[in-house]
Amino acid sequence: MHYMKAIDVKALSGYKIKVVFDDGVSGIVDLNSLVQKGIFQVLKDEHTFQNVYTDGTAISWSEELEIDADNIYAEILKTDPSLLLHKPSYHAAD
Repeated sequence: MHYMKAIDVKALSGYKIKVVFDDGVSGIVDLNSLVQKGIFQVLKDEHTFQNVYTDGTAISWSEELEIDADNIYAEILKTDPSLLLHKPSYHAAD
């Protein structure tokens, strides 16, 4: 379950991305170690890496190549992604 949406993502040099979320949280995440592994190695091509986009719930380069936005959010906040699942929700009283 997603509590926040990624509203903007931009590729930076050095395999980094800047992500902005709808709650005002934003930050830069270094993906250098990710592009060294498995299917993500295709992102070593700078042109491919620059084609990053978001649908709000994922940071993507294609339908098969994506990172859950919750994981990026947790990385920015330097917290464990599992802790985000227990985020309380507050509702205004009628």
